[in-house]
Amino acid sequence: MTGGAVVDVVGGQTLQITSDHDGDVDLSLVIPTFNEADSIADLIRILHGILTGAGVSHELIVVDDDSPDRTWEVASSLADEVPTLSVLRRTGETGLATAVACGWAHARSRVLGVIDGDGQHPPEVLLDLLDALDERTDVSVASRHLPGGGVTNWSAARRLLSRGAQALGLLLLPGTVGRVTDPMSGYFLVRREAVVGQELHPVGYKILLEVLARGDIRRVAETPYVFLERERGESKVRPLHYLDYLRHLMRLRLLPLRSQALARYLAVTLTALIVDAAAFVWLFDGLDLNLTRSAALAGEVGILYTVLLLDLWTFAGRIARTALDRIRRLLGVQLALGILLFGRLMLINALVNWFHLGPLAAFLVALAAMTPVGHLLGSRLTWRPNRG
Repeated sequence: MTGGAVVDVVGGQTLQITSDHDGDVDLSLVIPTFNEADSIADLIRILHGILTGAGVSHELIVVDDDSPDRTWEVASSLADEVPTLSVLRRTGETGLATAVACGWAHARSRVLGVIDGDGQHPPEVLLDLLDALDERTDVSVASRHLPGGGVTNWSAARRLLSRGAQALGLLLLPGTVGRVTDPMSGYFLVRREAVVGQELHPVGYKILLEVLARGDIRRVAETPYVFLERERGESKVRPLHYLDYLRHLMRLRLLPLRSQALARYLAVTLTALIVDAAAFVWLFDGLDLNLTRSAALAGEVGILYTVLLLDLWTFAGRIARTALDRIRRLLGVQLALGILLFGRLMLINALVNWFHLGPLAAFLVALAAMTPVGHLLGSRLTWRPNRG
């Protein structure tokens, strides 16, 4: 794809990224737009200046959803000034995530990227993302949730919605969402080879989820950034976008278990329930220990089993940088599951003493209620991506 006239694209088509690329182009950066005529020219000039100054061979691809303010026309007027610029005007479909996928399908470099067209993603962070994308890394993500990152002037309600959406993603897709500190980031780079041949079907605004779930992603790196306020125009975030996010999560959740991390995580959770229950029966019936002591010891067996399997098998790819990091992980899961174990013991005694359930029945009810929550909490606190 080369710069010049606007290329009209009909939306709604299956988007697949091929292996064909131009080895002389290092980065294809997609800028999805809708009604950004006031800001798009400045952003294009800044991005081109930063990348050219750093010696990065690149192409800038504006994908506009046929904006009423004719953003596509404003962008295309810079073609002579910015020779690396291409503009796609998309009709028949709208949505940021699908616009990004459309741009990537027309890109010709070995690294694909996305940045918002409204100026809320600081362009200078782009060079940090490129530096982080070394030979061992497939995705480089700009994160608001690392030390040094953040947001400016967000309301308490918007912060709560953002964190709530992330927590929901962790519950439904722990093996995908749990790989990054900011799964809702819209500012990242990905190697073409990691998504070659994948049919991308993103929903709404969050394409990073699609990349992490469907791509062949071995390692992710993150860079902190501060999400800026818009200088022109108004935010396009609407309550409907959160519904789109939920729909996207459910679609990915119902995919076949192609993620080894997710499959392993679920396997550990299920087998930990069995190990925990077997230990309780042996201690309570076989060794004739009392109810509380049997449940406590069985719970600790389950914790040690979880620590071992998650660290050495499920999340084996998340190598601890130092011995201290590994110790932090192990202490973190012990603390998280230990707190849940205390709650489980209280629930068991309440079921026996207040509701007159049998000891085994009370144990199994409490086990089924508390263990999955404990595993999710433990994995999130201890096997999250390194923040250093």
